[in-house]
Amino acid sequence: MKIPLALFLLLLLLSMIGCGDVKVEGKVTFSDGTPLSTGKIIFEDATHTFTAKIREDGTFRLGKLKDGEGIPAGRYKVGVGEAFTEKFPAADKPPVVKHLIVSKFRSPQTSGIEYDIQKKTTDISIIVEKP
Repeated sequence: MKIPLALFLLLLLLSMIGCGDVKVEGKVTFSDGTPLSTGKIIFEDATHTFTAKIREDGTFRLGKLKDGEGIPAGRYKVGVGEAFTEKFPAADKPPVVKHLIVSKFRSPQTSGIEYDIQKKTTDISIIVEKP
């Protein structure tokens, strides 16, 4: 029995839905063990970028569309964005921004952090430096 190519491709696509997605959770801390309490985690490969909010205790959960949904298995470069505080000294003055981490960690391209995500559940520990 021959299966038309379009039907074969549709069946192949349907069989792949949900396959290969990895639940990625972790924590971002400083070298002294204190958590980074703000910002976002960025996982990037050649074709995808996934982000998740870093919670007050430094933990994050990474997904495709919503928290905890998982990402495709693969090799990712990792960065930490939006890790800063703002103070507003006066209405007529610009805000004072204080970055909480060294600039190299702010981009997946410069952080030097990479992970090969292959397991069903992956717990990641990321250590950043203060400026």
